[in-house]
This record gives sequence, structure tokens and C-alpha cells, in this order.
Amino acid sequence: MLNNQKTSPIPNHETSQSSKPIFSSNLAAVLNDPRKDRTKKAYLFTKTWGSDFTESANFKIIKSELGIKNFESHINETNERLKKHHHNKNLLKNVPSNSKLNIRSLNESNSLSLDQIPQTFFDSNFNLSDRQTFELVIKSEASIRKIQKVQSPFLESPTKEFSNDANWCKLVLNKFSLYLDIIESHITKQISSKANTFFNAIHSQDEVQEHILKTSSQAKQIRHNMQTLNRESIISSIRILKLVILKIRYQKFLDKMELLSTVHQNQPAIQVHLASSEYNGALDIISVSQELLRHDLKFIRCLRHFDSQFQEIGKVIEKMINQDFIKYLNGELSRDVEEKCQIKDENELYSLVSSLMKIKSYDFIDLSREEIDLYVKSIFKIKLIEKISQLDNDVEISMLNSDTNNYELIEKVKSLRFDQFLEIIEIVLKNFEIIICRVELIVNFMLDVFKKNKSYEKESNKEIVGQNGWFKIEDKLNDLLNKTIDFVQEMLITVLDPKFKEENSDKISIHSFSSFLKLIDTFLIKIDNELKNKTATLRSWQQNQTSKFLNKIHSELKDKLVLSIDSESWKIVEPPSDFKNIIDTLNENFFNHPSNFVCRISNESGSNFLYINEEKHIIFGIVLTLIKITVEYVQLCFLTPAFYYEVSNRIVEIYNIFNRKTFKMILGVGAIEAGLLNVITFKTLALTLRSLDTVLKFIPFIRNYFLDKIVDKKANVERQFSKLILDFQEHINELNNKLVYMIDDKLGESISVYEVKAPVPSQCFRSICYQIEKTYQLLIDILPETNIKKLFIQVDDKFKTRLKNRLIQLKVSRDGGPQYAMIFQDMTFYQKQIKNLAYLSEISINFEDIWN
Repeated sequence: MLNNQKTSPIPNHETSQSSKPIFSSNLAAVLNDPRKDRTKKAYLFTKTWGSDFTESANFKIIKSELGIKNFESHINETNERLKKHHHNKNLLKNVPSNSKLNIRSLNESNSLSLDQIPQTFFDSNFNLSDRQTFELVIKSEASIRKIQKVQSPFLESPTKEFSNDANWCKLVLNKFSLYLDIIESHITKQISSKANTFFNAIHSQDEVQEHILKTSSQAKQIRHNMQTLNRESIISSIRILKLVILKIRYQKFLDKMELLSTVHQNQPAIQVHLASSEYNGALDIISVSQELLRHDLKFIRCLRHFDSQFQEIGKVIEKMINQDFIKYLNGELSRDVEEKCQIKDENELYSLVSSLMKIKSYDFIDLSREEIDLYVKSIFKIKLIEKISQLDNDVEISMLNSDTNNYELIEKVKSLRFDQFLEIIEIVLKNFEIIICRVELIVNFMLDVFKKNKSYEKESNKEIVGQNGWFKIEDKLNDLLNKTIDFVQEMLITVLDPKFKEENSDKISIHSFSSFLKLIDTFLIKIDNELKNKTATLRSWQQNQTSKFLNKIHSELKDKLVLSIDSESWKIVEPPSDFKNIIDTLNENFFNHPSNFVCRISNESGSNFLYINEEKHIIFGIVLTLIKITVEYVQLCFLTPAFYYEVSNRIVEIYNIFNRKTFKMILGVGAIEAGLLNVITFKTLALTLRSLDTVLKFIPFIRNYFLDKIVDKKANVERQFSKLILDFQEHINELNNKLVYMIDDKLGESISVYEVKAPVPSQCFRSICYQIEKTYQLLIDILPETNIKKLFIQVDDKFKTRLKNRLIQLKVSRDGGPQYAMIFQDMTFYQKQIKNLAYLSEISINFEDIWN
């Protein structure tokens, strides 16, 4: 019990005195006085007390005389206590006042502190009947007593030493009584501290009980008032409401009967609308009736079959609308080609399309596609047979009604001349153009109808088709037009492809093919203006055929050029009279009349000469062939505007072939090997150089023309033409070097035998001047002045180098002697002869270098 008892710290003396009742404080003081014997406390509450609540003592009168000896023991004990008292008093004098208070309060608190009780007594297994426990308690008390004597000088020490075990045991028993009193004192304090809480709880319980009684009485009063209100006011009002509800139900019943009558009469009304082809009205009646049956008249058994009947009527109406729509579509497509491309009866088309949308039937789009395909096939076949029958009376009109004769019809088309074939294609393209235009109008009109219905759905918050459904419908309608265009292109290719495969490419001229391409381009452009990127199939076929035609023409022109060079006689050729037209074609188309390029044909003494920027050009026949080929490529450019880049590549290739073949035939002595020339003469070289120079004048203008026309790949074109010009210039430089070499070689033969001796001028210098004059006369009609000057400047440098070497061999120096005088006269003669030549009069000839 002592072990389980929770103790709290001892409160402040003043606080505890004010918070505890007075009787409990006095009771504790009486019961816990350690100076009184335990036996006296046992009968405290059972003895009889006096009126003053004090004990009465009986004193015995000792008659014998008392002496000092009788008080020796008391005096000795008192003296010892007095000494201790004085000792403690002296100690307290040196202690501060605060410390004195603390010591006093410590003594007061320690007198009743639980710390005075050994922990052994709080053990859960504490039992004094156990020997070991008993010995432990006795020994601990003895040791505690000794420690207190040493450490607590303020504790009251016993007045005497116990001399026997009995007195010591009595002291221990008193100590145990003190432990018990401390425990009881703490229990009393705990009870007194919790008393206020208990009384507060009792008081709160009383208040709650009073509140419950008051609330109960108020609830009884409220219930009584509610019963009175219900009896006097509410029951009558509820009766009125019941009557109103009954009236509403009767009205609803009447409305149901009227709806039932309306639904029953709707079937005859639908028949009336169908008789006048008013599909929208009939569908509206069906939709309204079905909505009534599924919502307002849902549980009326007599009408359970009406919904299925209306569904069957709707299916019949759907078939009727589809038939009328196909009939309308055929009527629109089969109208005369000369009529304007517009919808004839928009109201009828709107009625049909909106009706099909109401019943959510979209099969008409697929039916339209099939019907359009059939019409395209039939009109294509009809127009082919009509035109063929006009050209060939052997063709029977019965072919129109036979599908097995399609192969025969294709064979008839293949057998036509190309100009006749163009007439047929022109008619077919015109009809196809009208068909596509009308289909486009119908499709756009249907899209507008669907968009109106879509906006109506949004405004009325009715989800008939759904967002995904709208997208599918629009895609199908757009696909209808796209598929129509694709089918038209396929039909055209079925006739065009066999014709071009069968037709010998040699039979198709550039003009005929150009006319064909113009027809196709016109057709494609008209479609592309309305529908972007929808003609990929036919355009791809057109590009393929054009590429094949270009390759064929290029191959022919290349072979023509190679054959012309291989058979060239390498002689001067006069331009023919009609060559002026070729030059004019180049000026108008390729060169666009540039101010720095004037090309003309002039007749002089019965001979025609080519003049470029007022320079006469004497050329070979292969140059005329190359110019004619260039003109043909000009026509190809107008034939295929989309193939400018391909044409430019082919022109570069043609000019490269011309350059390489000419180099091979002249500088590579191919003409001698072919037996065309016995020897490559100086004149042949000069004419070749002039021919290449003439061709080189055309190349920059051709390059500029293509750079203006080509949008993409300009860098490639620029690079190709730059390389071409560089190749021609290198070839011209090699020819020029060859001419210089030939003149230098001839002069070298003369100068090698030169001797400084009379007569002056020497025969050697006379021969050299003669050869130079002869060469000059030969070149003056072939090369321009600038080329001749350039050539003879190089010849002069070579000649002076040879003369210098010869004078070194002859050991002639500039010493003013006779030999120097003769050489000086020869040089003067040479200068005079050169100055007499017109183109060389301005050349500066200085012989000072030969003496350095």
C-alpha cells in the first residue's frame, strides 16, 4: 500500500495552511506529534474529554526533601543540550538571513518528507515476517542513525547512549511509528487537496439536473402548441394541396389522351406528305411521334407497336430520298456542256440532303461516288466514240452499249494520228472539267447544309451527329470530290498511256507535244486553282512523259551534233539565208535583245557572214549546227516550263560534247585519223579558235536566261555554266598557244641559219618578215584585231628570245662595231615591216631586251 501511494511535493507552508480546512490541520497536529508516546494516541478518540479539551494530570506529592543529587542526571543532560544549543547559535550568526529561512523551511519540510523513509518499505515484496527483510530493515535503521549523527548537526541527538538492546529496539519502534505518521499525513493532504474538486463536481451535477428538468417542461409545451397548430391550420391547408395535385394529375391525363390521339393520326399525315414529296415534313412528323412514344407515351401498351411502324416508314422514306438524290445527281451531271457551271435547283438539293441528315443516313455519299464514276466512264466512252466515228465511218455506234469493246476502242484511239488524238483529248478534257466543276458545286453545297445543321445543333443543344460524326461526314464529302478527280485522271491515263507507248517517238514533233502539254496544263491549272494539290496523279504522268520526251529529244540532238562533228569538213561555211530567223529566235527568247549582244546575218559580195557586235565571224558548219540545236532547246523550254533545270543541264552537256569533240578532232588529230583532213593546217587551227570564240559569246546569255527562270538550284546552274566557260577558255588558250608555236617554229628555222653579214637587210630577216606578213594576211579575215595583237605579241617575244640566243652563239655584242650596225639595220627593217601591218601598228617592239 505504501509502495503504490503516489506522493506529491510538500507545498509552501502558508499556501497549505490557507487551502486546507482548519479541522484537518489541527487533527494532523494532534495525530502526528512525534514527542508523544504512540500508546497515548491509540485511545485519543475513545477517552472522555473535559470541557477544555485538555488532559488532567495527577501529581503525587513527594514528601521527602529533594537535593542536588536528584537532578544531576537531568543537569548533565541539559548541559550537554545547552552546549549544543550555544554551538548551533554561534553557527547561525554567521549564516545570512535568507539562508536561515531556507534552513527553517528545510527542517519543517524534512520533518514530514517521504525521503526519511527508506526505500525498502516501498518495495512490492516487502514483508517483515521474512527474516532477510527484517534484518535488512534493522541494519538500515542502525546505519541511518549513525549517518544522521555525523551529517546532521541540527538534528536533536539522544540525551543518552542506549546501553542495552531493549532501549534500542524501543527507539526503532518509535522510528517506525514516525514513518507511519508521515504516510498518514501525506494521505490526509491528498484527500484534502481533492475535496474541492469533488464538491465542484457535485455542484455541477445539480445544475445539470435542474437544466434537464427545465428543458423537459419546455419541450412538453412546444409539443402541445404544435398539436394545436396542426389541428387548427395545417390539416385544412393539406387538403387544399391534395385537391390541387389531383387537378394537375387530371390535366396530365387529358394531355396524354390528346397526345395519344395525335400520334394515332400522324400516319395518315405522313402519307399525305410523301405523296407530295415533302420528305422533311414527313420526317419531322416521324421524329416527333417517336419522341412522344419514347418519352411521354412510354408505358402505354396499346402503342407499343407504333415505334417499329414509324421506323419501317423511315426506312422506306430513306430509300425514296436516295433514289431521288441519284436521279437529281444524274440530271445535274448530264446537263449540256455549254450551260453555266451552277446548281440548277438548290431548293430540291437542300431538301434531299437535309432529309438524309435528319435520318442520319450517309450512304448517299458512297452512292454518289459510284454514280459519278459510272457517269465519267459513260461520258468518256461516248465522246471517244462520237469523235472516232466522225473521223472513221467504220466505227459503229453499237460500241456504246458494249463493255467488251473497250479494248477495241483503245486500239482505235492508238491508230489515230497525233493531231486527231489531240482533238479527242481536247473534247474529253472539256467534259471532264465541267463534270469536276459541277461535282465541286454539289459537294460544297452539301457541306454548307451540314454546317448549317451543325450550328443548329449547337444552338438547340441537340446532339444528333456528334463532333466526331461531323468530322467523318466532312471528310467523306471532301473525299467524294477528291476521288472524282482521281478517277478522272485514271480514265485519262488509261487512254493516254497506251497512245504514248504505241506512238513512235519519232512521229511526235516538238510542236505536237507542246500542244498536248498545253491542253493538259490548262486542265490541271483550272483544277488546281480551285483545289490545291489534287492533280498529283496526272501531273506525275505528265512529268514522266515530258521527261521521256526530253530524253528522246536530247538523245536525238546529241546524236545529231556528234554526227555533224564526225562528218565535218573543217572548212568555212556560209550561214544559210534562213539562219537569220534562228538568230532572231535566240534574240527574242534567250537573249531578250541585250544591248551588248547584236547578232545579224550580212550578205557581202554574194556571201553571207555572221556578225556579232559588228565583228565578222567566219566559222565551221558545226557552229551553225550547235546554234540550231540551241534554238530547239529554246522551244523545249517553252514546251516544259517546269523543266528549266533539266533543259539547262542538257544544254551544258551538249556544249561540253561540242567542246570535247572539237578538241579531239583538231588538237587530238581525230580529223586526220577519220580521213577528213590530211593535215591540221594553221588556217584550220585559226578557224577552230574563231568557232570556239563565237560559241563562247553565246554561253553567258544562255546562263543568265536559265538563272532568271530557275527558282531552286541556282547555285548548281551557276557552277555548271562557270565550268563550261572555263573549259572553253582553256581550249581557246591551247589553240592560241598552238598557233604561236607553229609561227615560232617557222621563224625558228630561219633564225637558226642567221649570219651577220651583208647585204642588209639580210635574207633571213626578209624571209621572217615575209612569213609574218603572210600569217597576218591569213588571220586578218578569221580572227578579230584583239586576238591578232595578242597572238603577235607572243610571237614577237618568242622571236626576240631566239634572236638573243643566236647572237650569243655568234658572239655578237653591243660594241658599236660593224656587226652591231648590220644587226641594228636588220632590226630596224623588222620593226618597219611589222608597223606596216594595220592591226600591229600599235605594238611596241623593243630590241633592248636582247642585249641584256
